[in-house]
Amino acid sequence: MKKVLFVIPLLALVCSLGAAVETPPRLFFSDAMLSFLVPEPWDVPSTFPFGPLLTRKTQEGTDAFIQCQISDPVDPSRVSADVSSDVLKGFATHDIETRVKDSRILASSDRTLAGQNAYEVTWLSEGPEGVMQYQSIYFFMEGRYYVLSLRTYRDSFPWIVQDFQTWLASVQTLSRADSGTLAAPSHGGLWVHQTGGVKIGLPEEWLVGVADDRQVGATIARDKMHLDFTTAVEVLKSPPKEISPDQKKAAREAITKKSYSVTAESDEPFHGFPCFRLKYEGTIDGRFVRGQDLWVASPRALWLISIEGDGAFYRQSTASWQSVLNGISFYE
Repeated sequence: MKKVLFVIPLLALVCSLGAAVETPPRLFFSDAMLSFLVPEPWDVPSTFPFGPLLTRKTQEGTDAFIQCQISDPVDPSRVSADVSSDVLKGFATHDIETRVKDSRILASSDRTLAGQNAYEVTWLSEGPEGVMQYQSIYFFMEGRYYVLSLRTYRDSFPWIVQDFQTWLASVQTLSRADSGTLAAPSHGGLWVHQTGGVKIGLPEEWLVGVADDRQVGATIARDKMHLDFTTAVEVLKSPPKEISPDQKKAAREAITKKSYSVTAESDEPFHGFPCFRLKYEGTIDGRFVRGQDLWVASPRALWLISIEGDGAFYRQSTASWQSVLNGISFYE
């Protein structure tokens, strides 16, 4: 886990602050390698990432859901990086017929989603709760089949399906290419790492420019000064219960290699979990910089959380970056 992963994307983001950005909030679902807008009146349920992506009330007072399902990895010798519409059609038909009893396909068509071949199926199922209608988008990415589905009662489906189609236009894929740099930065958002067990919220003043399945990076700027927030995760089979002496030594060496000086060390827990915090300062390219690294041993992973920026701006923005740190939520 190296901080250098973030350097180029964030500096590029600072240089492009005048570029067009998307309306907040955007949810970055790192494990699924997807991001999307959360338009009103849709909400992210408190149970996410365990359960639906989004929920909302219909005009009939019932619930509508947007769900994401991902298959197990597919044998790479049998499937290429992308698959044809015919393969997606076959997978979709088999999935619906075998997964849901009393299902009936109403319509289907080829389409694309976030630059990927996709297959759209509108279908319904009958059960004790009534007749539920779905629109499901099947596509293939990173060796797995994906399904994004709208699910609601049949009476509500005709007028809410356009909401779903509009939402689909906001879906983007996350990639490690170029260290996870986003095609367009987002004004804030929520980054969720299900495997690592964390949710990190970034308010609107932060421009998120980096996000994938192992890292997120954001920046705020004023005039020629800027401040960067970065997080990287290392998911281990047996996460450490504490930060070891060797890890602490490596953390110190990473700072001194940048010609910075460590100004303070702390072993104070972070949100109740073992943490080694290093505060530092120094000069780089004529800029006086202050920052801090937090190495956190959460129940599921080892985290490096970093804040670094121009010395004066770092102090002036304390309330903002401290709010981000306070809002980080780990779960087991």
